[in-house]
Amino acid sequence: MRNFNSEHQERTLSMRQVLETMMWLCLSLALLLAAVKAEESPREQKPAPYAGEMNKKFADPNGDIEQFVKRFESEGRDVYAKRQSITRAVGLQRGNAVADIGAGTGLFTQLFAEQVGPEGIVYAVDIGPGFLRYIAERAKQHGHERIVKTVLNSHDSAELPAGSIDVAFLCNTYHHFEKPEKMLASIHRALRPGGRLIIIDFDLRKDSSEFVRQRARAPKEVYYREIAAAGFEAVKAKDAPAISDNFYGEFLRVERKP
Repeated sequence: MRNFNSEHQERTLSMRQVLETMMWLCLSLALLLAAVKAEESPREQKPAPYAGEMNKKFADPNGDIEQFVKRFESEGRDVYAKRQSITRAVGLQRGNAVADIGAGTGLFTQLFAEQVGPEGIVYAVDIGPGFLRYIAERAKQHGHERIVKTVLNSHDSAELPAGSIDVAFLCNTYHHFEKPEKMLASIHRALRPGGRLIIIDFDLRKDSSEFVRQRARAPKEVYYREIAAAGFEAVKAKDAPAISDNFYGEFLRVERKP
């Protein structure tokens, strides 16, 4: 009888230990998942005012455009220094229609105009009327006034006609989107079947500089998930240049399921 009681107590104790161990593991897993979520949430779900505050100075119709030219078109900026490599990687053809979304000073707008030629069209899309005036003047100086069309976009739409472009190009623009889902939907509508979306933006990593941390809304993995959910498929970019503090991503428009 003593042996039975002793074995029963040992089994009871063993089961209790197993249950306690399982409860401890479940609690540890829950705490780990909560920690991961807490790490991701501030970056994935930054409130709209974050981008909105950044955009105010760009949308100012009386902004100092020459100041932005000095800032954006400087050899110290890697995007500017590698502009020709970027343009080659985009790989536009004569007669293509391309949208330079967040065109800014029109650096790539003018380069794209040279690529697509008089048979093509370049939509310079921006929220800043001052930028668009500057781009139109610059296009005239380069003889591109019949190729370059300026478009004032809103915070939730690129304001482009449906099926109007072959390529949408965004350079350091995506992190400015206050409503990424709606902006991506408008870009998806504007792209023709098989059209491409090319994005260059800040690559937020653990070792990123303070400059990048102050501007990037989220790591690129978050951006890629948002873009995939909007009806785009990531593809390997051909001859994509390495750009300091930035990633280069290329995506194909795919038909969205109803």
